[in-house]
Amino acid sequence: MSGRHELATSPLAAGVIAHRPGRDLLLEAYRGLGRSLNLHRNAVAAVCLAVPSLARTAVLVLAFDLQRARWWMASGAEQDGDPSVAASGSDRDDDGAVADLPDWIRTILSRAESVRVHPVPRGRRRLPDGGEHEGHGMAVRLTCSYQCQGVLALLRDAGQPEFTETDRSLAVEFGAATGRAVTAALLYHDQVQVADTLRAALLPAPLPEVDGIELAAVYRPAREALRIGGDMVHVEPLTSGGAFYALGDVCGKGIEAAVAGNRLRQSLRVLCRITGQPRDILNLLNDATFDPDATEATQFATLILGVVQPSAHGGALVRLAGGGHPPPLMVRRTGTVKAIRLGGMMLGVASPATFAEAAVWLAPGDFCVLYTDGLIDAEGGPHGRTFGTDRLAALLAEYADMPAALVAERIDQRIGDWLAATDHDDIAALVIRARQRPGHR
Repeated sequence: MSGRHELATSPLAAGVIAHRPGRDLLLEAYRGLGRSLNLHRNAVAAVCLAVPSLARTAVLVLAFDLQRARWWMASGAEQDGDPSVAASGSDRDDDGAVADLPDWIRTILSRAESVRVHPVPRGRRRLPDGGEHEGHGMAVRLTCSYQCQGVLALLRDAGQPEFTETDRSLAVEFGAATGRAVTAALLYHDQVQVADTLRAALLPAPLPEVDGIELAAVYRPAREALRIGGDMVHVEPLTSGGAFYALGDVCGKGIEAAVAGNRLRQSLRVLCRITGQPRDILNLLNDATFDPDATEATQFATLILGVVQPSAHGGALVRLAGGGHPPPLMVRRTGTVKAIRLGGMMLGVASPATFAEAAVWLAPGDFCVLYTDGLIDAEGGPHGRTFGTDRLAALLAEYADMPAALVAERIDQRIGDWLAATDHDDIAALVIRARQRPGHR
């Protein structure tokens, strides 16, 4: 049996919708195109649904501006077969060039948007994948409503009948469903990109390498799925040697607290360049933060900051200033743990405010641990108790004289076991260790 005879006797050649009535096609389109917010998946579903119900070959093209475009194509399906699919960039976000599209598609994209359906006269035409199609069809302009122009080309072979008015009406409705799916996917994609960009900006920056000291951090947000929270860890090297550091806890949780913490971090980056005095930095930051008319809890924060300056002969001097923050713990190589009690006021409560400062010497191998109250207030364990300062001190004594990275890792592991996946506040800690000289034990 010849190919031409097969076409003549097929349901599509007889002008009948193949293997599913028009209404069923639309219902399937509404269901199928509404299940995903992935652009590639929706586009592939659209061209596959159109073949062979409406056409032998379906081409979906999206032009995002005068230069960038993406396309998807399905073709060659018989009544009981699956269409073969081709796409530009596959399931990646790789855009092609509008100039590389076939001329007839670029012509349709350039026409007035008020015309929804454009006839595709009989003839031989180049397809986006480099192949050719001989036949006729129609092209439906998509109302994407979101930063792009779209066209759905439905092509039939030369031996197949022309599109009827019923076919055109069905194609327009099908195109409208495709346009809505494309719009939703593009909007979702941009929202995810914005969220990822903002989240990356709010995450603590990687700790720098600083001569003479070791640095390591623990960061466990209350809403771990967001990966951001109101606790802040910030360290940056100083041109004169050593580093400026800060660890804070903004009142509240989630995005609002993370944004407030990021504002503090950006302010600190400027202030530490104005003065190297930790308490002066706190006073300046408080003056900028305090707002007697504010009602948001995120204006309040506990904060501890300072400068660590390593010595050329080994060891490091740690200068601290704090306001309302849990006392840091200093751990000697021998396993002795001592709290450094600062006191001071919470940031943003009053202006002027009272802050406290101190200085401690770390011999080679000694370390200091700064932490937020989320760590010691974490509830868990066998009896639902708080982790507490005593348990933290015992843990640090157990790992005295260990590298800062190992200490931070053990804190994170132990608190994770203690919580056992229960709800918790934001948790952060910073380990500052005086690096040992080579051969020194």
